[in-house]
Amino acid sequence: MLLAAGCTGGDDPHVPRVLDTVDLDAAVGTDVVVHDLAGSLVLVGDAGRRWLVPLDGGAPTPIDPDSELVIGDGTPLVVGTALTPVGGAALPLPIDGPPTAALLDGEALVLARDTRLAAVDPGTGAVRATAEAPAPVTEIARAPDGDLAALADDPADGVLLLRLTPDLRPEGDPLTVVPERTSTPTALQVTEDGTVVVTAYVNEARDAGRLVTVAGGRVRTVAELQGTDATALDVAVVGRIAYLVLSASYHPAELTAVDLTTGARTAVVGLCGGAGAFGALAADGTTVTVVGSCIDADGPTTTAFVIG
Repeated sequence: MLLAAGCTGGDDPHVPRVLDTVDLDAAVGTDVVVHDLAGSLVLVGDAGRRWLVPLDGGAPTPIDPDSELVIGDGTPLVVGTALTPVGGAALPLPIDGPPTAALLDGEALVLARDTRLAAVDPGTGAVRATAEAPAPVTEIARAPDGDLAALADDPADGVLLLRLTPDLRPEGDPLTVVPERTSTPTALQVTEDGTVVVTAYVNEARDAGRLVTVAGGRVRTVAELQGTDATALDVAVVGRIAYLVLSASYHPAELTAVDLTTGARTAVVGLCGGAGAFGALAADGTTVTVVGSCIDADGPTTTAFVIG
């Protein structure tokens, strides 16, 4: 059982802890920033280059410098201004630029750029469906019933949850999940039982956030989050537990576990002795991987933390 997040202290072997760290700067020989994380692959880059870094110790792979997203952990797809299977030919994308969200859903790659949605064949780039969303789409996830969930950032109505069929037709009306007009959606996950998990900043300063769950078309749980200044507020979900990083100048960087039923925090894992800046999370059922930088006397180092 991942992290056994109900345990918070003592000698219990399931108390969450950092199992390993990977220095991503050292892996490619230069200071990098993290663009995306998929399973055990991290997409990093500097001013003009991009690499895929495997966290299992394999050699980094140079890739298209326009790449922004990586999807999959077997034969990964790298998405930027084009779709590039690693080691394959670049395929044009029908959305006029890098996507704001992407999801590999079975045999279709679903892409969003602002309000434009497209489903394409990941092998050929052929367009299977297109649609327009009511507001710019920032996240896409697959639901257990085969439908798609998406988050849209509406300047008038806040963060909207959209339900779409696999061919991108809307299912029902958008649901407002974070009503503040100053809110910004950050992550979307759907659990095995169909519960939708949303995280978002709730103000322009991005120093406060919120975790929201939705089930049966209604908001069920709301957890307010403080100390989000230096985190992308990504979320990884395993079972009924959500994992996210809280970090700010006044708040040490910590991986925090939140119970999706009650909204209560059930475990904390320290990542830095002080502040840090953190981005993407990924869970594989036995560990959670977090990427970010701790800020110490020697300056920031871009690191992947493996927690279990």
